[in-house]
Amino acid sequence: MNPESYRMVDFLNQAVTRGTHVLHHTPEWLRLRPGLFHSVSFIFLSVLLTVSCDTQPTASDQNGTGNGNGDDDPAYSHTRNPGMSAIDFLRNDDFTEVLVEIQYMPGYRPADSGLDELQAFLQDHLDKADVIIAEPEEVPSGGQEQYSANDVRQLEEEHRRHFTEGSTLASYNLFVDGSYTDGNVLGIAYYNTSNAYFGATIHDISGSPPLNPSREKVEGTVLRHEYGHLLGLVDNGVEMQEHHQENGPHCTDEGCVMYHAVNTTDFFANMFDDSISDLDEYCLQDIHAVQE
Repeated sequence: MNPESYRMVDFLNQAVTRGTHVLHHTPEWLRLRPGLFHSVSFIFLSVLLTVSCDTQPTASDQNGTGNGNGDDDPAYSHTRNPGMSAIDFLRNDDFTEVLVEIQYMPGYRPADSGLDELQAFLQDHLDKADVIIAEPEEVPSGGQEQYSANDVRQLEEEHRRHFTEGSTLASYNLFVDGSYTDGNVLGIAYYNTSNAYFGATIHDISGSPPLNPSREKVEGTVLRHEYGHLLGLVDNGVEMQEHHQENGPHCTDEGCVMYHAVNTTDFFANMFDDSISDLDEYCLQDIHAVQE
């Protein structure tokens, strides 16, 4: 299956849109965790599933089911558009806990504090009894300097270990050892439960505050931003209560982690305490409306 997608790119306050092919019982190896300045962009990658001429999808794939790893299990689809699982993340009707799978290529293990920021973000905004962040797992290098959206999709097919089952909603995150093929991109949300992060770019723009943002801060920010897209923000799976969208699925509030220009030098330079942005009142209104 070769999904077509449209991706919206933040390049210094402008969005560029064009087509392209394109993060109950835990196994023993999973351990619960306690608890630019270049022109760097966040991408929201909206994957539009279509029938391919070389590989026909199953009927369950066309209906948004299937487990996303090539099997025909109709239980849950992990290959839908970002935002299509927003209700499953935000509410506890069908899933009472979220499992966050983290994989990384050699040399690009995410910082613990960045993962702590993600866990706090999800605990604050999801109606779940538990948010489980798995111990990060190393996977082999892809052997590329650059990775396309199609590359990371294929890597997920090879390496993803956990899928939604029972009352546990599983999500997947991969840190690769290269940059994105189109520009200085930090991360992409490319499926309804999947994100990828470009470790080489993250390391390149990180440094010692206040001259440069810390790697922990950059990773914490991009993790939150991409998960925000999985939660349906902005107006892409979760309906806006008041208008606050611009430049694709992004927020108009400069202080919000979903702001389209969150990647700029000023965004990091003005935050001397190295804190991580959160959702603003408008994004909170949107997600609270579906949780009531």
